Amino acid sequence: YCERDERTLFRGLSFTVEAGEWVQVTGGNGAGKTTLLRLLTGLARPDGGEVYWQGEPLRRVRDSFHRSLLWIGHQPGIKTRLTARENLHFFHPGDGARLPEALAQAGLAGFEDVPVAQLSA
Repeated sequence: YCERDERTLFRGLSFTVEAGEWVQVTGGNGAGKTTLLRLLTGLARPDGGEVYWQGEPLRRVRDSFHRSLLWIGHQPGIKTRLTARENLHFFHPGDGARLPEALAQAGLAGFEDVPVAQLSA
């Protein structure tokens, strides 16, 4: 279950999403859509109960789950004011050793320091 501001958002919620299936989450403002997505992605923990992924509690397999996660939202994931290099580093912080390879694979070699708003799709 999950509560926010002393209000129960979910209780007894249980569903399974099989490979190849899609889920659409809709609801009014304050209904708990974002809270549900935060719970399902491991960015928040339920007040009670457990979120499972491939039969394992998400809290135990969070890293492998995040490596397989795909997000399709209503806002672009790319920060248009940042360069291609900065975007990659923002989403995959670290020493940056693999950034040149990733940029080359995306066809962005030579455009590393150009703000992505100036690049064409």
